[in-house]
Amino acid sequence: MKEEKTKSKKSVIYYVILAVCALLIITATVLTVYFVTRSSEPVAENPPVVEPDDPADPDDPAKPDDPNKPSSGEDGVKFVVPVNTTAYTMAYGEILHNETVGWWYRHNAVDFNVAKGTEVLAMADGTVTQVSYAEETGNLIVVDHGDGLKTSYRFVEPIEGLGVGEKVTKGQKIGEVAAAYGTEAFAGEHLHLEMYLGKNPVDPADYVDIVLEEK
Repeated sequence: MKEEKTKSKKSVIYYVILAVCALLIITATVLTVYFVTRSSEPVAENPPVVEPDDPADPDDPAKPDDPNKPSSGEDGVKFVVPVNTTAYTMAYGEILHNETVGWWYRHNAVDFNVAKGTEVLAMADGTVTQVSYAEETGNLIVVDHGDGLKTSYRFVEPIEGLGVGEKVTKGQKIGEVAAAYGTEAFAGEHLHLEMYLGKNPVDPADYVDIVLEEK
């Protein structure tokens, strides 16, 4: 009988020791997690996110260039004015009443009212992709500058020998302003300048320093 009591007492002590050990392990784990998390840097609940095109991060090397803005060449200027004036007389996007044909339409170009024979210059380096002659809509020269950007010069007389595939450089003479004729004869002698980014017309005033002449 005495021996059974001794065994029972030993069992109780064993379970008590086991429970204490388990409690110590749990306590140590909780304390470790507590102190580790307390020692780390505080984290904002809503940390700021800088998007790739966020203007607050202009030095981000991964930020792509805006395809709608001109890039600079070796001399810091990619485009030059195609004629001998920086004043244009008809703005891009202006609703125009064409007195020659009686139409109303949006004028997706800028016009420079300059005299017949005024030199027309390539606005930037590029490749001639079109030279066409049309009595109604005006003779046309188109130059591809790469990256989807093209310039179009209408109501001009191309220089002799200018053809498709020819490489031209910025400021090179590619034609002369013609006498007033065709669908814009009512506007007098002028250079009708269009620019395209891909298939979409864009405002030349965004690419070269020109000013709208007061009427």
